[in-house]
Amino acid sequence: MFFRVFMLLALSSAAMWAQSAAINGQIEGTITDASGAVVSNGQVDIVNLDNGFKRAGITDSSGFYRFVTLPLGNYEVNARSAGFRDVKAKGVTLTAGSTAVVNLTLTVGAASTVVEVSAAGSVIEPGRTDLGYTLGTRAITNLPLVTRNTYNFILVQPNVSGHPQNSFGVPRKINANGFADRINYQLDGSNNTQSDRAGIRLMPISNTFLAEIQQVNNGFSPEFGNTVGTVFNAVTKSGANDLHGEGAYIFRRAPLNARPTLLTAATAKPKGFLDSMYINTGGAIKKDKVFFFGAFEHVRNDLSTPITVPAATIATLGLPARYADVLPTVEQPYFYFARVDWLISSKHQMFVRYNHFRNEQPYNGGGGQTVESRTILFWDRVHAVGAQLVSTLNSSTVNEFRFQLPYRSQQNRQAEFSGKGPAITISGLINFGAPTVAGFNFTEKMPEFADNISHNRGTHSYKFGGTIRRINDNNIQATAATYTFASLATYQAALSGANPKGYNSFAQTVGEPALIYNSLFSSVYAQDTWKARPNLTLVYGLRYDRYRIPQADAKSPYEPSRTFRIDNNNFAPRFGLSYALGKEQKTVIRLNGGLFYDPPQIDVYRRAILSNGDPRFFNVSTGPTTSFAPSFPNVFSGIPTGFAVPTQDIIAVSKDFRTLYSGNANIQISHEIVRNTALTLGYMFTKGTGLPVYRNINLIPTGNKLADGRSIFGAGRIDTRFNNISLAEATGNSNYNGMNVGLTRRSTQWEMFTTYTWAHSIDDAPEQNNLDSGGLLPQDTYNRSADRASSFIDRRHVLVVSGVLTPTFSTKSGGLGQLINHHQISVLYSARSGDMFSVGSNRVLNGDQLVPAAQQRPLFVGRNTIRGPKINHLDIRYSRSFPIKERVKIEFLAESSNFLNSSNITGLNTIAQVDTLGAITTQPNLLRTAALPPRQIQFGVRVRY
Repeated sequence: MFFRVFMLLALSSAAMWAQSAAINGQIEGTITDASGAVVSNGQVDIVNLDNGFKRAGITDSSGFYRFVTLPLGNYEVNARSAGFRDVKAKGVTLTAGSTAVVNLTLTVGAASTVVEVSAAGSVIEPGRTDLGYTLGTRAITNLPLVTRNTYNFILVQPNVSGHPQNSFGVPRKINANGFADRINYQLDGSNNTQSDRAGIRLMPISNTFLAEIQQVNNGFSPEFGNTVGTVFNAVTKSGANDLHGEGAYIFRRAPLNARPTLLTAATAKPKGFLDSMYINTGGAIKKDKVFFFGAFEHVRNDLSTPITVPAATIATLGLPARYADVLPTVEQPYFYFARVDWLISSKHQMFVRYNHFRNEQPYNGGGGQTVESRTILFWDRVHAVGAQLVSTLNSSTVNEFRFQLPYRSQQNRQAEFSGKGPAITISGLINFGAPTVAGFNFTEKMPEFADNISHNRGTHSYKFGGTIRRINDNNIQATAATYTFASLATYQAALSGANPKGYNSFAQTVGEPALIYNSLFSSVYAQDTWKARPNLTLVYGLRYDRYRIPQADAKSPYEPSRTFRIDNNNFAPRFGLSYALGKEQKTVIRLNGGLFYDPPQIDVYRRAILSNGDPRFFNVSTGPTTSFAPSFPNVFSGIPTGFAVPTQDIIAVSKDFRTLYSGNANIQISHEIVRNTALTLGYMFTKGTGLPVYRNINLIPTGNKLADGRSIFGAGRIDTRFNNISLAEATGNSNYNGMNVGLTRRSTQWEMFTTYTWAHSIDDAPEQNNLDSGGLLPQDTYNRSADRASSFIDRRHVLVVSGVLTPTFSTKSGGLGQLINHHQISVLYSARSGDMFSVGSNRVLNGDQLVPAAQQRPLFVGRNTIRGPKINHLDIRYSRSFPIKERVKIEFLAESSNFLNSSNITGLNTIAQVDTLGAITTQPNLLRTAALPPRQIQFGVRVRY
């Protein structure tokens, strides 16, 4: 019925509006005369100076005008009325989601006399109600980006922190308004978020084809949804009347890199090289009519990983000597992009884009004790088509239709360097033989449709909209057979045939590991943007999301897994206010509040379907003494005779499982302290409800308790048909308080954004199905308060400084001018509190085998009580350009990540030795186990035209 209502609205009235502000902007303002009286019925027209796009309108009885759903770029605004001189305002720049406020004053005189004024946008953006910061083309192009990974720019946002990613994945352990990895990744306003777990983007992107990155971290209007965290919207470039583009080559080599922090002295330093070659170009196929833009980038990024197995051990095993060498893992992504924009007529404009990504990464999954033969070839492909059509229905109504079809396929493939036969593990020494992750294949297709309409009526702009996104998933799990030996001697005895059953254990996956499942995510919303006064903007409305999740197996032996509940109560009211003080509007107060919903993680349901009591595939595990135990190196061809399928573990979803949502409230005050420079103070509060938490519900307490009150469980089970039952429940809660100070500077010579955030994140939800917390479980099945503590992504202090400085000096000497000008310095600096860690134990204390010893805290020790070392990360770039012609210049650059070569520890050994009662006998040694990359330096040359 929901779908029918949705389509009826679309077909009958086109009354749908789906985030048109995501890739468009608007211009509004008030026209007055010299006395301050409003000018009604005044003629106003705008023109995009980049592509010739035009639109015309008139002012209402209050002198107000508004143009919505405009292509991004540089505009000129013209106003005229009988008896007044025409006014032409220049310097109006629209970025994604922005509202340019252009108030104009007409003076008495002949219309043939044109008065030109500058209308450069205010740095405090008085017409904007949401909170966030947009990185424009200048910042994207010039900020240091040694990794070439655009997603690292998400860490520039206030109230957002995390660790940059050295490869082309997403940053890790992101804290977004107190939520772990809750990001709505978008491309041109359409979905770019993978559906299975929280925190994963769908499509890798290259900044060589990006015009802007619109980041909205809170207070967004009903048109935005599908996250309780922050929106990261990458907006692609388009062509213009002028031919423009750039090409570059960037390289890095091992001598330019510092030695990794945790690399032992005896281990060779990784090569650490990078080669990036990119080119883009755009222009007009037909002036003021049809435009093109294309881009290509190829990167070779060394991700080599050292091996810790002694060469002598490898020689003793008879393995190739190269197995002791650093694994030559190289990430080799290719990016392709093409876009065509067409101004069909004065009333219709459209664009179509295609982007493609491919990557083949060899020797993936190795390092440490895992040698070459246990690695795979990671194979990755993306194809995506997107389109937008904007139609002006009349002088006050604009309709937008948007479509996107992305396809992503990721595979773990066996390669010529992968081993054959079973996988072999010699405990504490080496992992070799065949890989255990080969055969994994995840494919996701997401056709998405959106339509919208925006209607201006006086000082109100009404918007109605919705989206339909179908998610088609095909997930094939890896299969493997693994022998585990206690020592080198027992392995050699098995290999020689002297003792072929001298292993400790053997495990092999059998059955059908593939599952196809579909979901349907839909939304509708309505909102009003009301210019109540020239200095007061109100945005209010209601959003509704419906998430139809995969269908359960009606024949599941475990009854609760036969159906999944669909939460139909996802109503999200929103309210936002922007109030500018004073005649010149140098101070703006923003207030926001509302509810926000996070889409369900589809892997919650996939796991429940696979582990429903009737397993599609499972492990056949045995020791060497059973009747069906194989002799090394044999493996099973099917379920062996004599093997009894063990009592199954269940993964289920609670019957009252609901959608995670947050209640948000914030206040922000921005003041333009001097021209182009603003100081911002803000406070934000979020309350998360319904975070998904798993717990084992099939345990029987023995009646005994640990000294801190935790129940101790025995071997018995409540439902004797099954072993452990891990139930997903939407019972987690969180609180986030964040105070922020920001300083923004925008000018032709100096663009800078500095933000300091003090924040505290608290929750009682050790999560799963999350990129950075894949298998956490509560400490006490019956006492949720035992896990209430600072979140594992809690960072109290975060300072971020980003800036591009291009000083220009006036001189009478042309030679001196060439010498002292054309220099540029850009920085991206972050200093933040260290990560949180929980103390674990060396033994299982409460009898719950689902909770590993490393997650079972000693007596009276809270969750996340250890603060790691602070992170200090400075990236810097220097470039020098040489003009060749009027519009052509060559530029040489040098850039470095972690320029100060800080240790930046991200992992600690927090395992304590405990006695059988849970008391600590030996404190954790806190040895460092992981760190961000050391200083890396690279050079490049770039040609722009």
